[in-house]
Amino acid sequence: MNRIEKLKNDVYSFEELDTLEKNAIKLRDEETLGLIIRSRASKTAKGEKPKSTVDADGRPLTKRARRDEKAKR
Repeated sequence: MNRIEKLKNDVYSFEELDTLEKNAIKLRDEETLGLIIRSRASKTAKGEKPKSTVDADGRPLTKRARRDEKAKR
């Protein structure tokens, strides 16, 4: 199954959709961006929620986010 079919069938997780969106923006792929929006809406309507990106203390969970946070200071 190719990427477009997977988007139409709502196979990707929220995290995977974020990555696909970043790539689609760089490539200016309007078709993929539209399908990503639809897929997110479908997941939300089904009651799925994206994983939190911060812990209970407000600290970013990913190493990259922690590094970016330090760079802002």
